Parts: sequence; C-alpha cells; structure tokens
Amino acid sequence: MDIPASLRAAVEESQRIFCLSHPSADGDAVGSLCGLYHALSALGKDVSLVLPDPKPQYLRYIPGWEIILSYEEDPETVQQKAQQAELFFAVDFGKWDRIPEALQALIPRDRLVWIDHHADSEPLSAVWNIWQPTAAATTEILYEFLTQLLKRPLPLPARIALYTGLLTDTGGFRFRSVTPKTFQIAADLIEPPFPLEAIHHHVFRNKPLHQMRLQSYLFQHQLYRLDDLPVLMLPIPVRVLEELGATWEDVQALSNQLLSLEGALLSIVLKEYGPMETRLSIRGAGDFPCHELAARFDRGGGHRNAAGATLYQPLSQALTYTENLIRTEYAPDILREFERFTRSLELHQYA
Repeated sequence: MDIPASLRAAVEESQRIFCLSHPSADGDAVGSLCGLYHALSALGKDVSLVLPDPKPQYLRYIPGWEIILSYEEDPETVQQKAQQAELFFAVDFGKWDRIPEALQALIPRDRLVWIDHHADSEPLSAVWNIWQPTAAATTEILYEFLTQLLKRPLPLPARIALYTGLLTDTGGFRFRSVTPKTFQIAADLIEPPFPLEAIHHHVFRNKPLHQMRLQSYLFQHQLYRLDDLPVLMLPIPVRVLEELGATWEDVQALSNQLLSLEGALLSIVLKEYGPMETRLSIRGAGDFPCHELAARFDRGGGHRNAAGATLYQPLSQALTYTENLIRTEYAPDILREFERFTRSLELHQYA
C-alpha cells in the first residue's frame, strides 16, 4: 500500500481527527477505531472515536474502548467533536444509509478518509478511498496503512485492537477470506510482548451465565431446520430477551455458532428489533453468496460468507418472507453448493 502524498500531508497538518464506524459495532469496527486512536495519538493527534449507537460492552477489554462516544447517547458532544475536527476517518462500512442522516451531515466528504473491505461497498470520500474487498478485515488494511504512516512499530494497544478485529472478523482465522498475508500480519501484531492468551480468553471464553441460558433456550425452543435443506433458522422475539434479562449483544455470535452444527450450510438469525423491524444475521459456508441473499431485503449487504439485512416487517412476516425466498429461489443452488462443499471436506483427496 502506498499512502498518497496528499493524505500524508492531511494527517500531518490535522491536529483534531474524528473517526467513525457503523452501528451494532463488531470486533472489526471497534478494533479499527481503537487502532486508529492509538496510532494517531502516537503522532500527537487529538482523536475522537464515534459510533452511531451504544458501544458494545463485550469489547470493553480493548484499550481505547472507554473513549468511544455514542451519537445516540450524546449527540451534542459528537457534534462538537465533528465541528472541531480537521480530518475524518470512516472505517468498516461502505454505505451511507447505515449511518443516521443527522450524523452523516457532520462528515465533510472532502476531508474524509474511507477505509473498508466489504465487497458491496460504495466509495464514501470525495478524495481518499482505500478499499480492499479481498482483505480479511478492515483491521488488516489498517495495519498496513498505520505501519506506513508511523514509519515505526505500532504501539502495543494499537496491536491489541487490530488483532482483535482480525481475529473476530475471520471467525478465529476460519473463514475463506483468510490468506497467507492475513497470517503474516497476525504474526507481526502478536510480536512479544503481546497478551495473546488474554485476548483469546475475552473473545472465545468469559461468557456470562445468562448468555448461556439464553442460548440454551433459543436452541431448544426457537431453532429449526428449513425443510430438507441445510439451512438453520433462528427467530428471536424481543420478549425472550426481556424474560431472560438479556440484550442483543448476547446473541451476536449465534449465527456463526450455528454453522458449527452438523449438516449446516447456511444459518439465518432473525431479530425482532421492533414491531415493524426485523434484522437478519446471515452466515454461510462454502461459496454460498450471503451478500446476494442479503440484498433481497429492504436493506442488506456484506461478504460472501457473512452478511446482514433489515426487513421492515414484523418478525412473523419477515420469517415467512425469508423462508419463501429460500424455497422458491435458492433451494436448488443451496443443495448443489452443499454437495460440493461436503466433497471439499474429504481431506483424503489431498493424499
């Protein structure tokens, strides 16, 4: 990656920098923001980190998480930070409709640096767009960008943040987006001293008891297989969360976990966010195009193996719509891909 001279100059000349990512932030979004914070702070910059909605509590171990501002919770402070900023970063999303219009209005496109890896993204900046859809995570791109920008090793807190994003957005280095380059960057990030075991503890263990009880209930009462297809459906009514004292954060990883079940090619978790809003987390194995399926809803997009969507319908209607869509338009392709994918798992072919 070669950083344009104009962008280097913009960073050097800017003292206050405003960094933004997407709502329902995941490890790649928060890792990207916190990685930027520690790297740019090392250059003496005053850095603000912003999310449209409340920051995820389960990622609070990442250094820098504590300074993230929520536009939903404190719009006045976010507006003030934006008005004072001289340079802006938008990371890990590639469509403006993911951000509230009032927050969009605070971001000048001619002073924006956009960095993303989603396949269906659209350039957000009028000047500096860094888009690598083959990258395993936005933090993979940011590692190269920040390393070149600093011209010295990244601070340890920045490496912790970037590694978290890389680890979570690849499902623990399991997804097909992982390349040798991904592992090379991971190796650089975990150069000692590095708290590797602690990070893996927070990501893969350390689950609250109520979360396990919620998942047990959902698997027993809500999860089902769609007809004779390798498709798992999990509708989640909001009343279940309320009854068990849980939040949407407690179900964030379920769509990935469902793919670990035998005979699953596709998992779809449908979440009742309101009486007329259902959000879907879509995960797939093999070559099934999750991002294309997501595009069939009111809003949607993402990657081939991981995508999200929104349908402005009640949960029951959204479930019916999704089932009918899969049965009528995707069933033959799903069965063919499942057969191909199953054959690819027979490792004796490589002997």
